Amino acid sequence: MPRIIGGKYMNEASKVFQEGDDFWQAGSYDEAKEKYRLSAQIYEEKQDIEGEAFALSRLGELELSLGNFEAAEKALSAAADLVQYSDYAQNTYGEALTKLGKLEAEKGNTAKALDYFRQAKEVLNSIDNKNLLGDVYDQTGYVYLLEGKDKEALKAYMMAVKLYGADGVSLKEASVLRAIARIQMKNHSYDEAHDVLEKCRDLYRENGDLLGEASALSAIGCLRYIIKDIENARKALMKAVYLYGKATHHYAEAEALLYLARVEAIDRERGDFERAKAHYKRAIELFDFLGNDVMKKSVLEEYNNFLNRCLG
Repeated sequence: MPRIIGGKYMNEASKVFQEGDDFWQAGSYDEAKEKYRLSAQIYEEKQDIEGEAFALSRLGELELSLGNFEAAEKALSAAADLVQYSDYAQNTYGEALTKLGKLEAEKGNTAKALDYFRQAKEVLNSIDNKNLLGDVYDQTGYVYLLEGKDKEALKAYMMAVKLYGADGVSLKEASVLRAIARIQMKNHSYDEAHDVLEKCRDLYRENGDLLGEASALSAIGCLRYIIKDIENARKALMKAVYLYGKATHHYAEAEALLYLARVEAIDRERGDFERAKAHYKRAIELFDFLGNDVMKKSVLEEYNNFLNRCLG
């Protein structure tokens, strides 16, 4: 369903649809819903079932993001039914099935979610849509994690990475690599996790995603701290703190400072207690600035324990 070509709206329905996206981005959810409904109505009047299904699918996605499961299912099911037998609209059908699977996963119905994903894979495989197929495998991996099946999750995530990479969707690829690294760290496969995180970091950097790169660096720093590679843990976390500060993401910056403080507090030979004090204080200041009393209290307690250990 084309919406814009050359910066110009193609028709009234696509213009209304775009207005819905704009309202959603602005946090005006009721207005966004109305625009999606109106867009679907206009498409219906024009007998454009793919356009109608696309608008309903987006409406369902919005309802799902708000936790309105019943409304989401109604919209997504209607979208899927409209295009199920339309050869030219199988992209939209596969995407609707994927969203229905995500809905069931959010409801805790993992078996039903996996069944929707199975159907979506069949549809998207038949039209070789690697991007949307990658989304299905990504969501499949998430469901397997919910079920505690790390091996199956890892296989699904690896397939998502392969598909995203083949289609050049590098930001999605980076996000899935981050999930893979979490599983590998959980299973103490630290060398594999480090390689994955380095690739993840490179992809975020290539896309100019400061927060993504900082997140990967923070994970690398934590991994290096676990295996007591203090020098490289320090380097990674210092870069993460800098990037989070540059992006003005104060909560993540405070977290990275806390990790960095722990690195410096490891012992007097490998760490630097004065730097540890400074990092703890700065983290406490940021959590205080953010009004996060829980984290402020927790870090303050950890800082005082560190001081007592130093004096002892």
